[in-house]
Amino acid sequence: MWWGRNVSDFLRLNADDVLHTCLPLFHTNALNTLAHAMTVGAACVIDERFSGTRYWERVAEADATAVFLLGAMVPMLLARPARPHDRAHRAWRGLSPATPGPAWHPFRERFGVTLVDGFGSTETNLVIGSTPGEQRPGRIGTLRDGFSARVVDEGLDPVPDGTPGELLVRSHRQFAFSTGYLGERDYSGESDRLGESEQQPPPDSWRRTGDRVIRDPDGWFRFVDRLKDVIRRRGENISSYEVESAIRTHPSVADAAAFPVASDLAEDEVMVAVVPCPGHALDPGDLVRHCERDLPAFAVPRYIDTVPELPLTETGKIRKAVLRERGVTATTWDRCAVGMPPEPEPEP
Repeated sequence: MWWGRNVSDFLRLNADDVLHTCLPLFHTNALNTLAHAMTVGAACVIDERFSGTRYWERVAEADATAVFLLGAMVPMLLARPARPHDRAHRAWRGLSPATPGPAWHPFRERFGVTLVDGFGSTETNLVIGSTPGEQRPGRIGTLRDGFSARVVDEGLDPVPDGTPGELLVRSHRQFAFSTGYLGERDYSGESDRLGESEQQPPPDSWRRTGDRVIRDPDGWFRFVDRLKDVIRRRGENISSYEVESAIRTHPSVADAAAFPVASDLAEDEVMVAVVPCPGHALDPGDLVRHCERDLPAFAVPRYIDTVPELPLTETGKIRKAVLRERGVTATTWDRCAVGMPPEPEPEP
């Protein structure tokens, strides 16, 4: 229940609120939404699934005042044609982790909902966040009371502010983090505790998140990418999240996923799968030129696949492993094959 209180406080929830989520109860989003409601005595509506076409109708039918989304859902909703239901509801704030920075203001202006970002996980709950009205688009927030954080390099040594690195988190409360999974002796992969071999960690042990972030000098954090989703091209680490964010600002793009494919030279090339907005024809060359305005030259995609939809998990997350396995096909657009340089030429 403390997890519910942790978020309900900074979202300013109370007993008069109605909370809406469209994710299943086996997902931490829905479980925490229910916990938020229970801690303040609010109502909670758990919808059967996410629907881009009927989302705001469902929010209105629930009489919701707060919505709980995934960041990937935000560009999907913005890509839909404007409808009368866009503002015919009572919701005025929403928790939406990993929302692309350029989508914040258009979302609030169109739907009347102020989004709040944050960082957390199934194992840690929300560690970094901001309250409605203080958030900064493109930043996930500041460290919440009762937690500590470090940003480290591959050797787990701290890096200076402004430098990308893996986020490590620690709680000052014994009960704030999960102690493990049922039937498993210890965490595995990026969730490993540092320097711990016992099953029950002390409250001050550091947890690896598997996420790359940048901490600003004033304490605000920016999400860069999942470590496993980083694209390595010509000696540069490329954030797939930043590539996707740039592509999603194109007016004809409903959604996008960036991922690595093997290069003829070494390391990776950048490939994207793009879903056009309904009724829009997408020109890959125009999309590349659009990316050149917002991305460093080495991060501009070489390969583009135009697809009707992206493969998603039951909780709405993109299944990038499916895209990587499919890779370049006969229908993939290749910047080099049409005579564009493999990397945009620098301006004189």
